[in-house]
Amino acid sequence: MDRCPHCGSDWGVYVKQTLVNVPYNMKFDGSADCNMEMYDNAERIEYGKLVYCQRCDKVVCRLSTFEERS
Repeated sequence: MDRCPHCGSDWGVYVKQTLVNVPYNMKFDGSADCNMEMYDNAERIEYGKLVYCQRCDKVVCRLSTFEERS
């Protein structure tokens, strides 16, 4: 696969990810507090199961299918 099947872009793809145990600090009024070191305590990264086009944001395929083709 070298292009998005939806828009024809060759920009590339992305996978959504979740960082586990990343604290986001807020003040009591709801505004953001200092979060410069928020990723230092991340335990792990959990990757999504879908691959998206960088240009049109549509689903291109499942991550397992993409890995098999790469």
